[in-house]
Amino acid sequence: MGEARADRPAVVLRADGGRDAGLGHVRRCRALAAALAPWAECRLVVDEAPGLESALTAARAGGAAALVVDSYRVSDDELARARVHVRVTARVDDTGRFPIPADLVINPAVGLAPPATPGATRYCLGPRFALLEPAFGVDPARASPGNVRRVLVVLGGASQAALMAAVARAVRAALPGAALDVVVGPIGDAADAVARALPGGGGVTVHAAPESLRPLMLAADLAVSGGGVTALELAATATPTVAVRLSENQRRNLDGLERAGALVQAGDAADPGLAATVEAAVAALARDPARRRRLGELGRDLVDGRGATRVADELRALVTAPAAIAAGARPC
Repeated sequence: MGEARADRPAVVLRADGGRDAGLGHVRRCRALAAALAPWAECRLVVDEAPGLESALTAARAGGAAALVVDSYRVSDDELARARVHVRVTARVDDTGRFPIPADLVINPAVGLAPPATPGATRYCLGPRFALLEPAFGVDPARASPGNVRRVLVVLGGASQAALMAAVARAVRAALPGAALDVVVGPIGDAADAVARALPGGGGVTVHAAPESLRPLMLAADLAVSGGGVTALELAATATPTVAVRLSENQRRNLDGLERAGALVQAGDAADPGLAATVEAAVAALARDPARRRRLGELGRDLVDGRGATRVADELRALVTAPAAIAAGARPC
């Protein structure tokens, strides 16, 4: 990030990242940075430590006009105090517990509403504000075969070999003839450890930290996925999905997508009966091409992949506004 200019203000994006936090926060911030790039100088600060110290250091050094926080390790009090250092603050949220002391709040879960409490915060709520990389804004070209020939298994950026093997075996039990694409993230168990744990017999391809998951999603007739950013990407590619909740903070997102008919939940990663539930869900969808097609259509209707551009437009309006926005919490 270079020095801020009037025509290209600086924006710092602070994201959690690492084995515990995974990569969802980083991926969302990278998607937003790509949408901001035409008019702003962006710097992404990935931090496993709590607090805002490193992000505020970057903001002060670059004369940042805005700070975007996507972190469970930054408190509301810290976020409120950050307004002393930047003109605009934004929070990427998963909790849905409002109000939040920021100028802009982004939460892509289905069915949320802004608080009635007066305030100047802008709330960008719902899947149309999902922060996905630009490629997901392109309408997916997807065939709808009667048979499930290829299944994508992707369970977060912090791969757990035992969990991935259990899910892959469940898919293989439900669909013995299907090809499996198994994605291993850049953190967590190594790709060779995951490969050793997977069922033998051929038909399994391991993909280690691919640059984009979109081509694999478009090639898949069905996916088994975690419940974070990847679930929204699968919706944007109209991929029928069986979802596994990898952490409690994914519950709201998955419950909303399931209520909207955009995916099927199989339960929590720690459930003793998860493999059996995944097997049953995959087998049921494999027998019902009309339901698979409907899941994909509803997912794409909810998540059109253009959310990062919408959020970037809202952030730009706040950064360039000549005066404070009128009081009153409002949706975007």
